[in-house]
Amino acid sequence: MFRCLLSLILLASPLDVAVEEYNPIAREEAVIVQGHARFTVLTDRLIRMEWSQDGVFEDRATLGVVNRRLDVPTFKKQQTKKILRINTESLVLTYRGDGPFSPENLSVSFKLKESRALWKPGMDDSGNLLGTVRTLDRFDAATTFGEDGRLTIDPFDKGVVSRDGWAVLDESERHVFTQEGWVAERPEGTKLDWYIFAYGHDYLSAVRDFTRIGGRIPLPPKYAFGYWWSRYWLYNDFELDEITDNLRGYGIPADVCIIDMDWHETWGLNRTNPPVDEANMWRGWTGYTWNRELFPSPENTLAMLHRKGFKTSLNLHPASGIQVFEDCYESFVEDYLRRTDDYDGPAGFRKEDGTPTYVPYRMSQKAWAQSYFEKVLHPLEQQGVDFWWLDWQQWPKSRYVKKLDNTFWLNHTFFQDAASNGKRPMIYHRWGGIGSHRYQVGFTGDTRVNWDVLAYMPWFIATASNVGYGYWGQDIGGHNEMPGMDYTDPELYTRWIQEGVFTPIFKTHPTRNKNLERRFWMFPEQFGIIREAVRLRYSLSPYIYNAARNAYDDGISICRPLYYFYPESDEAYAYKEEFLFGNDILATVIDKPMVDGLSERTMWFPQGNDWFDMSTGTLYKGGTSATLRYTLAENPWYVRASALIPMASPTIMSLQEPNDELYILAVPGADDFETSLYEDSGDNADYASSYGRTTISRRIDDGKLVVRIGERVGDFEGALPQRHIRLVIPGFSAPSEVCFNGKPVQYSRFPEDGCWSYDGASLSATVYLPATSASEPVQIECRGSYSFTAGESGRLKRSRAAAEQVKNDQNAIDRYAWPDNDKMQWIGAASRITETPELAAEILGSLPSYPFAQ
Repeated sequence: MFRCLLSLILLASPLDVAVEEYNPIAREEAVIVQGHARFTVLTDRLIRMEWSQDGVFEDRATLGVVNRRLDVPTFKKQQTKKILRINTESLVLTYRGDGPFSPENLSVSFKLKESRALWKPGMDDSGNLLGTVRTLDRFDAATTFGEDGRLTIDPFDKGVVSRDGWAVLDESERHVFTQEGWVAERPEGTKLDWYIFAYGHDYLSAVRDFTRIGGRIPLPPKYAFGYWWSRYWLYNDFELDEITDNLRGYGIPADVCIIDMDWHETWGLNRTNPPVDEANMWRGWTGYTWNRELFPSPENTLAMLHRKGFKTSLNLHPASGIQVFEDCYESFVEDYLRRTDDYDGPAGFRKEDGTPTYVPYRMSQKAWAQSYFEKVLHPLEQQGVDFWWLDWQQWPKSRYVKKLDNTFWLNHTFFQDAASNGKRPMIYHRWGGIGSHRYQVGFTGDTRVNWDVLAYMPWFIATASNVGYGYWGQDIGGHNEMPGMDYTDPELYTRWIQEGVFTPIFKTHPTRNKNLERRFWMFPEQFGIIREAVRLRYSLSPYIYNAARNAYDDGISICRPLYYFYPESDEAYAYKEEFLFGNDILATVIDKPMVDGLSERTMWFPQGNDWFDMSTGTLYKGGTSATLRYTLAENPWYVRASALIPMASPTIMSLQEPNDELYILAVPGADDFETSLYEDSGDNADYASSYGRTTISRRIDDGKLVVRIGERVGDFEGALPQRHIRLVIPGFSAPSEVCFNGKPVQYSRFPEDGCWSYDGASLSATVYLPATSASEPVQIECRGSYSFTAGESGRLKRSRAAAEQVKNDQNAIDRYAWPDNDKMQWIGAASRITETPELAAEILGSLPSYPFAQ
């Protein structure tokens, strides 16, 4: 037997690098052979079931399953020549005879709710909660493609969780990895290779165990969670300079600038009369030669972006292979012919007349892949390309290895090559089937621009977690215009930005259409709201990064379907526009335009705890539903009552820059709570062991909120020795006493270190600590109570937002008269509370009935 390290790629230098070690050889004591069948007990609820016509079984890793060497669960077997029965704590597998698996000879009985359920081969699996799909190209959420009524071009791959309590992962026709880590076809003959997940409604365990056998979800570099600027447009060097200057100049945080396919020569690419290349594909769709009309000095363009703090990615469509007109052609051919004499084309890639001919795409061949990375891509990376956007849209299967999925193999090879540079691997790609979660960030493809697609995205992104594909990046704002669309709807775009805050990857991107505007500053009325949404994303970056690390550790992605935690509640399946974003945030989307300045959102608040609406300051009871209304400026997100949310400074502009401010949001609630802050260098390859964690806890003690920030445990490159801690307490009364490590902290109207302050609009207290050592614990005590959780802050903020309109309305009538007194009292209330926070309750109690729409 051999030990295959799937994540040793594949190739000889420079790609031989271990990203993660896996062993596909199960422990001998977990394996039972019954004639032509073999069963491997992986967990008490997960069994591999093989049947082989020739009695030879497969021990190599498959594309979807790379690790079978798990601790053997306790089980019993009863075995005769005619029957095998395997009993674990949770299931009973029965196999009769020696034939191929069928409903007549194979069954699994398992626990489901309070009773038992039965699975047999061929059973209807419509209860499967699905996984994800290769692309949403052309998806508009309204019309369908094909006679079968599919809403997507390709069918969804099934997930490992189901309301029926079972799911089957079929690897029978998936390719295997050789001992060297390269791809190989399955041996000839009839073979079945199934995995039965009989987890009932314990969806969390099913997904976790899937990543135990399918591989971990790698942690992307920290910058990946920032804002990505991207647009398919004929950009010039100076235009990218201008756009990135505007992002910085307008105070918009950003980390990534993508240059779409026009970075390279397209040689007159057009749709009406497209010229073709030697591969008989659109000439210019594939390209590796910089368009120097647009980028006279590519090195300087990339250096310019780097100087401003932008990581850069270029778009690739590799299907045309290496064409003779590419700058890299001669060096590629020379290197490739040096590595192999097994190639597709005439001798030396020369035609009969001696002129050169193209080299067909053949990533499935080790020599081709080596030359491709070494002579085509690495030189571009040396110019400054940080990662690649793999936009494979051509034929689905390899022309050289039978049934090999081109998308999957591209993802695999690119990810492994990215790991060879000693940094944390990062690629951007399409879903290639089960196992693609090992290669991080995907993109949804080219959706249409409409409200229905926006409404669909929360369900789509969260559902992908059922196969570990936790890093979907959508085209925020939509990609393709709907027929007849001749402008960008500012309200729809704003709501899409707000929705994007609570998705794994935060990237705007439209197609090449002048009507699809994505520059925030081109929407002056909505600009402030959009910028606040982007800043909220950055403020939440420590919380998001925590969730990303948790995905690596336990296999549960950032976006979690509600049914993971509330499997017996029908609402958890019905409310498709809600999901948990990390452990403690309930996210949703506003998917309808406003009526009279407000948009509706019907919410279900899961039972077990209450939920605090950060937009309006309202605490909602768990286990209830409500129809709520929000202004455009309000982006609803709800935090678990009593939770602590680690946050970044509201002034950060990049996730690549060190920042020693740690904000801790302590939302209303009376329960004890504990969380942790995860930190690492942001792009280190050894993040599995090189990181720090800080425990943060809270309790209510004798009328005081007590928050403790522990010392950082662990170390990593670039760890900041000190922190400026800010404790933010929304809905809190003005504290009568604040202490830091037992010493009093004084109130200040103006926020500064060593003081606490109060904001009348948000009805929140903030404690500003001086610099403290990250290696020492800190304790903050605030005497007071959560007094304002009935939406008071939402009404105050709406009142302030209405101030100008109220005065304008009065000015149109009589410029010298005092505006409506009730409204003016509400408009000024927040300022009065800020000046005298101890009188907040009295001021609110003296206000007239709320005079604005709500």
